[in-house]
Amino acid sequence: MPDLFAAIPLLFAENAPAAANPSPLSTLLPLLPIPILFYFLMIRPKQLEDRKRQDMISALKKNDKVVTTAGIYGTVVAMDTDHDRVVLRVDDDRGVKLTFSRSSVLKVLETTQERASESA
Repeated sequence: MPDLFAAIPLLFAENAPAAANPSPLSTLLPLLPIPILFYFLMIRPKQLEDRKRQDMISALKKNDKVVTTAGIYGTVVAMDTDHDRVVLRVDDDRGVKLTFSRSSVLKVLETTQERASESA
């Protein structure tokens, strides 16, 4: 009976590879696509998004309707590019104006050009 259990490890044994030392290229070759995939799936889309956002912020003009990252809707009254500030009119009836950093503008809802083309 002990001879029966002694043969079990032989059932799971595999043949040894022909070359004892595989080349470094053959072991690293499957890992080569990982940094390339990481760049195209993680880094590149973020760069494109950041560039698009910077273009949107640099194109802000007076009377553009915007939303801030805090969820405040307003209209651009003035811009101070030297100090990276934008003044938004939040309430037309009371004339409430708030100052934000330009980077706090999340998106532009309506530009001055769109409003002019709709009224014409």
